[in-house]
Amino acid sequence: MEGFEYVVNPPVWPTVGFLRKIHRDSSGEFCRASYTTKIPPVAPNAYDVDRPMGFKYPSKAGFSALANKMPRLPPYRELGYPPIGSYATDFPGTQYFFTFNKQIVREQKWVTPGPSTYTHHLKYPEWDVETAFGCKRIIWPAVAVFCSPQNKVKCSVCGEKPVGDYFHNFSSDADMCRVCMHVETAAIKKCNLQVTERYSRQQKIKQFVPARYCGFFHNHDGTTATIERESRKVLRQKIRVENYLYRLNAKIE
Repeated sequence: MEGFEYVVNPPVWPTVGFLRKIHRDSSGEFCRASYTTKIPPVAPNAYDVDRPMGFKYPSKAGFSALANKMPRLPPYRELGYPPIGSYATDFPGTQYFFTFNKQIVREQKWVTPGPSTYTHHLKYPEWDVETAFGCKRIIWPAVAVFCSPQNKVKCSVCGEKPVGDYFHNFSSDADMCRVCMHVETAAIKKCNLQVTERYSRQQKIKQFVPARYCGFFHNHDGTTATIERESRKVLRQKIRVENYLYRLNAKIE
């Protein structure tokens, strides 16, 4: 019948595929040409070359010119000393560590004290200055000077006459030589003392102040009259220097 579409017949496939007018079904020429035709192999050994290209091998070394010629392993480096297993452990050694007439020169010891050894937390004592209307009038010396015809000072601990400067207690009028003072200060620092006993000893020691006899400046000759050995200007200069040094040496704890 004309004009009647029979449903059993296969549908008509379009003739356009991949921008080409070819059949896309299995019966088309494209499928038979791509799947049924035997394609020659494309391996390197499959080519039939009439004339050989170059040599049989790239070079006598067995590698091409562009190959990396660096060694795979690092070069052997000599250590300069034998390995551990080559030492002679049964060697008795020598009697002396150095030859004769030669001594070991030791490095000089660092004698500068460290930062933690400085008493930066302690304050310096103030100068004993007598002022008048806001100005300095008299700078009292750091060492008390006793002027008398004769030096009759005796130590209250050992009973001997002090040599040079000593310590005097104005509250009890007692004197102590420098040797006994050093012994007392060393005994206070020991750990076998109780806290109360150490505190009481420290309070007694603090009452003693440096003192000296006037023999360094006066010549009495057993009388109350005095003959000055130096001028007053030199004496004031010495007192000024001594006050400065005592202030640095006597910090307040």
